Amino acid sequence: MKKLKNIFGNLYLLFFINGILFASIGYFKMESTYETELFISIVKKINTDSIAEKNTDSFFLKAMDMANYLQRYRANIFSDDDIDGWEAKLFHPVTVDLMTGQGSCGTASVILARILKSYNYEVRFAQMKVGNIWGGHIVVEVKKDSGWIVLDPLYKVYFIKPDGKLASFNDVHTNWEYYKKQLPANYPMLYSYEDVRYTNWDKIPVIGNISYKTFSLILGKEKADQISIRSYLLRNYHLLYLITLVVFFASVIYTSIVFVHKK
Repeated sequence: MKKLKNIFGNLYLLFFINGILFASIGYFKMESTYETELFISIVKKINTDSIAEKNTDSFFLKAMDMANYLQRYRANIFSDDDIDGWEAKLFHPVTVDLMTGQGSCGTASVILARILKSYNYEVRFAQMKVGNIWGGHIVVEVKKDSGWIVLDPLYKVYFIKPDGKLASFNDVHTNWEYYKKQLPANYPMLYSYEDVRYTNWDKIPVIGNISYKTFSLILGKEKADQISIRSYLLRNYHLLYLITLVVFFASVIYTSIVFVHKK
């Protein structure tokens, strides 16, 4: 106990830690700004292409086309390579997906979701059940005033309801026979919208299950089932910036207290 007290009371060590944290804040902020500006540029391009329609649905569909384009053509270049950089492995920012196009439906969905997030739309990742296997295909749902709509950027698929509005995952799930007639010829029919989940709560043992039960207790099971944790992790660098900023201020306060006590 005394040894720990000596370690955490060492001002030289505390100043060193504060320096590392300060440098990390600058790094994460710089990378976050760079990533944000990239997607703002993409959104500007989409807006330019869809300005004539002045239609929200037009923006969604052109955003999906853009995500498909960015994923498909970059995948042709990087599909046979493994990106081994420490930054890609440790943080895996969205810029890795944007640059390499690796990951098929997952990458296309991440790119689309990040584009839509840049325009402040609420999104969630729909992990499709395929042959009793969860996550067999990934698509995106985005929320508009009239409700959620589903977009599949890998195949550039969307669905139109009988009233002419875009359909949600649940709409397609409950009336698959009607909606499957709208699919393109190259679409794998095993992706039949049989079921969906928005978060794999079992991915992190114990903590995931506790979190799900807590959300179910507070929000109700239906709303807990609709939480998409992945959609909150699209801006990794921004999240790391905020966390490091909080830790830095806490560390500075602690260092100040130690400094005063040692005087």
